[in-house]
Amino acid sequence: MPHVVIHCFKADIPAANLERIQQSLTQLLQQELSCPTGAVSVDLQPVEPALWQQQVYQALIVPRMTDLLRRPDYTY
Repeated sequence: MPHVVIHCFKADIPAANLERIQQSLTQLLQQELSCPTGAVSVDLQPVEPALWQQQVYQALIVPRMTDLLRRPDYTY
């Protein structure tokens, strides 16, 4: 049962783009984790750029830095 949470800068993302994102992620997870499509959930959480450091980088990235599948190339 994979659940993916995506934090990104707040922006107007067209519905068609959001649909492609969730379909692509769902298909990838289904293939790589051998799970049914219905088991996948995806959450997109927009964050104001000015709040990224506090709400995402310090709160979510730094505590898990050594466990991330991919680490960011930036620091605060």
